[in-house]
Amino acid sequence: MITFFLFLPIQILAFTYEQQQQLLSDDVDFYLDYNSGNIFDYAFTEMIGQGAFSEVYLGYRVEDQEPVVLKHIKGSREKVVNREIQILKALQGLPNIVQIIDAIKGDEEDSDEFFELGLDNPNQETPQMETKKSPHKEDHIEATIIFAYQNTTRCLDDIRKSGNYTLQQVKHYFKQIFTALNKAHELHIMHRDIKGSNILVDDNNNIILIDWGLSQFYDEGRRQSTKMGTRYYKAPELLLKYREYDYSIDVWAVGCMLADFIFKTHPLLPGKDNDDQLKKIISMLGTNDLFEYIKKYHIELELDEIPQVQERLDFMKLVNKKNFNLVSKEGIDLLEKIFIYDHKLRINASQALEHAFFL
Repeated sequence: MITFFLFLPIQILAFTYEQQQQLLSDDVDFYLDYNSGNIFDYAFTEMIGQGAFSEVYLGYRVEDQEPVVLKHIKGSREKVVNREIQILKALQGLPNIVQIIDAIKGDEEDSDEFFELGLDNPNQETPQMETKKSPHKEDHIEATIIFAYQNTTRCLDDIRKSGNYTLQQVKHYFKQIFTALNKAHELHIMHRDIKGSNILVDDNNNIILIDWGLSQFYDEGRRQSTKMGTRYYKAPELLLKYREYDYSIDVWAVGCMLADFIFKTHPLLPGKDNDDQLKKIISMLGTNDLFEYIKKYHIELELDEIPQVQERLDFMKLVNKKNFNLVSKEGIDLLEKIFIYDHKLRINASQALEHAFFL
């Protein structure tokens, strides 16, 4: 199969510091440049995904039948939608990152008609879709983001679950993941929801990092919400409710995925809730560095019980007959540089790319 990348005229934005500050502010109209067309410029064929505030469809552009992916957003705050669009535009043209084509601020009546009735080929049966009705709020909007079509629905989780991969393939996948993150971080963008289901893998084993709906511009010293990400991949600073976190939360999440691949475990840290997830991390990293970390950043530890494990886990204890061919001293060393409490001391994406594991 061939992977399609559609490149239409769209401005690549290089944000100045002042522009980033305005995007981070409450001025939701800043740089809100939805196209002058409408949702009926496109048609959908089938739903392929659904989230709390969005639905994802396969479709095509009516004018020339070019395949696209449509992400229909309902009931999300205008400021949040605006930020996602501007971040996607800033990432335009970068490797291993999903490409935005267009963004349409939808009239609620038009959007409902489109996504309930469909606009397929008149010679084909029109699929019937149902969309969730969101409570109306003044600052909530309807919007559709149009993405370049990737001729694959396979994600990194599918490959992990199959167990059918080599160490060289693992290196190939994760080098691309760090490459994508490094480019995003250079633009002061955090993904904030790195996990296997948000990473597509095409037929050439190239990855595409998708779903930037929780992404945010990094602004040093700015307090941010810690209620994001997926539990198994959450960095300790998120679980400790430290709100001045940075790009290293993405690196921690990649480390969790890498450990799952190397040791053939999932999840590496199976917390039942956020507190239990933090306890699992403490059991892995020990309490010696934990107390130094929370003292350094003036973090209050709110756990009802702290695991009595002083030293870090020796990852070699996780090696067994099922994974020994995937374990290397370089891989273990990379994980040890990722799994560090102090986010300022954690290896970053650029440094990871230079690590011996990928050389």
